[in-house]
Parts: sequence; structure tokens; C-alpha cells
Amino acid sequence: MATHIDHVHLAPPPSNGPVTRARPIHALPSRNQAFTGRTALLERVGASIQHTGEGVTEDPGVVSLIGMGGIGKTQLALEYTHRHADEYGLVWWVGADQLAAVMASLTALASQLGLTAVQPSLLIRALWVELASRHDWLLVYDNLDDLGAMNDLLPPDGGKLLITGRDPRIGRIGTRIDVTEFEREESITLLSRRCPSLSPADADRVAAAVGDLPLSVEQVGCFLDETGLETADYLTLLRSQPTASGLDDRTVSAHPGLVSVVVTSRDRLVTTAGPAAADLLDRLAFLAPEPIPLGSDPAAGPPRFGVRLGDTATAALAVRKIVTLGLARHADNALQMHRLVHSLLRDRIPFDEHAVIHHAAEELLATIALGDPDTPESWHEYGLVVPHVRELLSSAAALPGSQLDAEAFRTLVLKVQRYLYFSGQSRSAVDICRMTQKSWTDRLGPDHPDTLHAGYNLASNLFELGEYAQAREVDQDVLDRRRRVLGMDHQDTIRSAHQFAADLYDLGDYAGARALDEEGWRHRRRLLGEHHPDTLQSAHYLGSDLYELGELEKGRAINEEVFKRRREVLGEHHPDTLHSAHHLGSDLCDLGELDRALKLQQWVLSRRRQLLGEDHPDTLRTTHYLAITLHRMADHPQARALNEDVWNRRRRLHGDDHPDTLRSAYSFADDLRALEDYPQCPYLRERRCPYLRERRCPYLRERRCPYLRERRCPYLRDQPSPSSVQRPAITSEAWTMMSGSRSRAMRRCLRPNSGDDQ
Repeated sequence: MATHIDHVHLAPPPSNGPVTRARPIHALPSRNQAFTGRTALLERVGASIQHTGEGVTEDPGVVSLIGMGGIGKTQLALEYTHRHADEYGLVWWVGADQLAAVMASLTALASQLGLTAVQPSLLIRALWVELASRHDWLLVYDNLDDLGAMNDLLPPDGGKLLITGRDPRIGRIGTRIDVTEFEREESITLLSRRCPSLSPADADRVAAAVGDLPLSVEQVGCFLDETGLETADYLTLLRSQPTASGLDDRTVSAHPGLVSVVVTSRDRLVTTAGPAAADLLDRLAFLAPEPIPLGSDPAAGPPRFGVRLGDTATAALAVRKIVTLGLARHADNALQMHRLVHSLLRDRIPFDEHAVIHHAAEELLATIALGDPDTPESWHEYGLVVPHVRELLSSAAALPGSQLDAEAFRTLVLKVQRYLYFSGQSRSAVDICRMTQKSWTDRLGPDHPDTLHAGYNLASNLFELGEYAQAREVDQDVLDRRRRVLGMDHQDTIRSAHQFAADLYDLGDYAGARALDEEGWRHRRRLLGEHHPDTLQSAHYLGSDLYELGELEKGRAINEEVFKRRREVLGEHHPDTLHSAHHLGSDLCDLGELDRALKLQQWVLSRRRQLLGEDHPDTLRTTHYLAITLHRMADHPQARALNEDVWNRRRRLHGDDHPDTLRSAYSFADDLRALEDYPQCPYLRERRCPYLRERRCPYLRERRCPYLRERRCPYLRDQPSPSSVQRPAITSEAWTMMSGSRSRAMRRCLRPNSGDDQ
């Protein structure tokens, strides 16, 4: 914005000729006494304007400060100029947001220099001649918006020029410096100055809520000091009514409030780029204030990942104007709004129009073409989409009426749920699945295929988090509805039958699981053929059931055949192929073929580490079973190292009482026993071995506990009283899961085979 110049320090010019250069002329707005931080930026400005920094351009001595409205460009330029004014004989501040204002400021400067001419244009030329003859001047062009109109009003070489503006094209002049949000400590410092009663912790919360935008930090600090609102009350007000939270107030330095900045910029977008660009901005305001990848027009060449904004010319104009007006940043082929700009743009839209724009935002996001959610190669792209899906789902509940979600958006949501599961983000997946199931139950009905699919995904992720009762309840409901609505031959019904069979399997009802799995396998073999990937999945489940029912060789033979077929049909690195190899390795270990089991598990582990990373649940499962194989091969030191690492990773990932964490703890304890390193055992050391306390250990039931057999358990030797032992919060259901020789995770690693249709 143009800042008012309220003081000019200069010597009176003589009656003829220019002013004596020894007499300085300094015309600047007042210094901001509350200026905070920005040390690194001030140093960069100084190094660039003095031509001493790296990345010097062909315009030495010219620096352009670029950033959105409210980011603090003007205050940064003003602080730098006040700090270094004494280094120049001439310092002149030019409000550059309007052409007429620039002309007036420059003619006033010419007058102070004693220059005269009959026309303003000739006076400007005379000013340029004067400035070209000297090197002791610094001009500041604040809030330069229209670079094209200003070309003839830029000073000559010789002195220094500092420019501020929102339009990234201005950065082509001289050295570009992007001005970004405050560092958090800078926000806290300014908030504390404006509202001394604000605690550092509350200042941190407020700074996070306003996204460290300097203008808003200033406004909010004053607002809190004047109103005395509690921090929690203010944050609620900011979320629900951002325009009433002090963001429309002018600052101490008379800068317009952020509300005015945003509204004015959107109005200018309509006049410069047309209503279509403004409509696009409104749709973007219903997505999340996170990077929105921009796609390309398929008709113009190979498609690029991102939302499709229409034909190339229309999209380019809209994006260009949105960026040049400071309403969003454009970087790495993505647009991103500041969270407050995002909130204010949405808040200005009448509530009765929200449903229509929300639907349009869903359709816009659904134009993104995403890859296979099962494969890691696509996960980066899915990660960019998740915040926007979450934002649309969470805001849908507040919409007026009962407008249905866009069909293409529903398909996208189901793929995102699947991605979150496969990438090991089940906690986030459960949140999205629950929002989805509630919204779609209300809008589509409980029996709609998409609602049921969301329930299916919810159950898978609940189980992964150890919420077994909830998962089983949802699985049963989805299976019953799919049988009634779709019939048993439908692939979705077969998937639900297999998933419910997994619940029975985990409860130890292997016969019940086998009946369901065999029925699903027969249906798929008849409908899809013997070697279809889904048929192979059904065979895989059946092999697990047979193994637990004591038909070890038959179960192993099925699993080995499935592994072979999957390598042929899907390839060596497909997740299902790796899962078959993982499962076959455990079969071989149980059957005593330890050398072959070891090689297979090491191969799977190397692939999973490469594709999924060290902390993915599937990688940890393979590492755990590799450690079990090493233990049975009497390589206890290596087994201990792996089990301890997996135990620690699972504690961070799931918590101490998750069944997977407990399995690792028990395997780790078994390694310590074998190494006679009892003091290191986390359960034995604290005298709270849950196996012994609960008397539900499968070793105890089968009278083959190595601790009891060897009479070496320090827990038994010390014989603490039952009252001295604190019971952990572990349900009997969890003990059931752990007591079986294989869990649902081992059976299929919770892979909800949804086929290629979603």
C-alpha cells in the first residue's frame, strides 16, 4: 500500500540551480517503533542492494520484495530505509500503487531538487538526468502493481532502487527477494508487545491460527488487548466469524485491515480476469489452504498431474491474475492460499450459496487423475490430495439442504481411503472413513454401494488400530447389507465375506472362516477364472484357514501356488506378491524349513524397505517374522536386535498396548531369555508379565512355556504378590488375538482387496 510521507528532511533549495548535494534530502514515512524480527531478510536486502551478495543480476542496486498482501513488505522496506538513510544524500519514498500518485511524488522530488519544466513528462526526464549524474540516492517504490504502466517511470542506473509488490513479475527487475510469513518467535514477540497479558503459550496458539501473517499478527494483538477476550474464545471467533475477529481493523500505521485487502483484491480479479476467474477463486476457497496441484489441458499435450482448470488460455489468465493480486502463491506447479485469505474469501460468500460452490469444488478436485492407491509410486500425489478431501468432507456437514456429493468426488474419496490404508496411515483413514460414512449415510442412504464401501474401508482400518470389536461390528453390517442388496455373486459381497471371515479367524473360529473363504473362492473361480488376481486372493485366505485347522502341508501348498501365480500375473514387486512371499516364509519357518524361510523373508524385507520404508506396518511385520526365524535358528543376538528395533518402532507408531507392539515385546523377551539377559526385559524387569498374570498365555495353556520349563523366569523366582502388580489396560479380546499362532495381520496384513474398480 502507499504509505503517507509525514516528514521530509531537506535544506531549502537555492533560487537557481539544483540543491547542494551536501545537504541531504530524506522523505520517508514514520518508522514503525514496533518493528519485529526479520534480521535475515534485512541482511539479504542490504547485501543485494549493495551488490555484495550471491546471485547478482544485470540490474545491480535494484531489489524487489515480493509477497502477498499483509506479509510485511512495506514494513521491511521502511525499516531497511530508516536504518541506512544516513548513507545516502537523497532518500525518497514513492507510493506506487497508482500511476497518478507516482507522477505526483516524482514531480515533488524534482521540485525539491530545483528542477523545472513546462510539462510533467519533461520534468521527469530532467529528474532522470539529475539522478543519472549522481550515485548517492535511494528510491523506494512501495506497492508497485502495474509494471507495464511504470516502465517509463523507473529511475536510471546509478543509485539504489527498492521495490515492493505482490506481482511476481516485478521480481524480474533486479534481485528478487520473496517475503514470507513471520518465524513463530517473531509472531510471539509482536503479539506480546501488542497484548502484554498474553502468555507465550497462548501467543503461540494465536500465531498458529493466523498463520504467522505479520499484518494479522499486528491486528489480532491489538484486538485481544482492546477486548480482553480469552484465547480460546478468540480462536472460536476466528474460526466461525473471521471478519468479526479484528481482521478488518486498520493497523497502528494506518494499513488497511486484511479483510479490506482481500475483498479489494477479489473485486479487482473480477475486473481484470472476468467472473470465471473469480468463480475459480471461490471454489479454491472451499478446498484446504494447502498446495493445490495444477493440471494441464489434455487437448494441449500429455496430461500433467493436478486439477484441470479448463483450456490453457483461460487457466493461464486466471492463475496469473490470482497470483499477481496476492491472493495465492504459485510454486512447484501448485497454488496455495494463506489460511486467513482462504477463510475470509469463504466467509464473504453468502451461506445459501455454499452448497453450490462446495459441489463445484468437489467436481474441480475430482478432475485430478490419480494412479493406483495400492502402489507407492502414486503415494506422493495422493498425499497432496488428502488435505482437500478432508476439508470438503468436514465442511459438508454444515451445508444447507441435502445436496449429493459429486459422483466423481465419491470415487476419489474411496481411492484416498485405500491409499491411506496401504501407506500405513490408518488413524487418518479412520477419521476420513467415519466422516464419509456419516455423510453418505445421510445423503445417499445406508445401502448405497459407496456408503457400504466406505464402511468396508472403515472396518479394515479400525482393525489395524486394534479396535477389533468395532471392526467386527462394521464388517457384519456391511456383509449383511451387501448380501441383501447386491447378492452373493457380486465382487463387493465376496470381499466383505472374506473380511468377516478374517474376523472369525482372529477369534479362533477357523472352521467358520474356512466356510466363508471357501465359498468366496468357489464364486470367484466360477466368475473370474482360476488365475484371476482376486481368485488368487481367495485361495490365499483359504490356505491360511487350512493351515490353522491342522492341514499344514495342504495350506502350505496352496500358499506356494498362489505365490508362484502372483509372480507370474502381477510381478515380483506387487504388494500382493510380496504378501504371499511373506506368508509363505512364515509357513516354511513353522514347518522347519528355516534356511528357505530365511532367504524368502530377507528378500521380502529388502523389497518392503525399499518400497514402503522402515516404519510401514507391513515392513515391521516382515522384520518381526524374520526375527522369529532367526530365533529358531539360534541366532539370538541378531533376532534380539531386530525384535528390539521393531518393538521400539511399534511403540512410536501404535502405542505400548497395541497387539502388534505386545507381540514384539514378547518376542524380544524370548530373545532376552535365550541370551539370559533378564534385566533388560521390559515386562520381567517391571514384574508385570501379562502372560503370567493373566494366565492366558498359549505357552501356559499348552504347558510348553520355556520360562516355566527351564525354571529360570525371575518373575517366578521373586513371586510378587498379585496385589503389587499393576494390570495394563488390555482387553480379553486383545489377548485372544495375541494367543493365536497367527493373527489377522499375519493372515493377510489387512489388505482389503477392493479390485480395480475403485
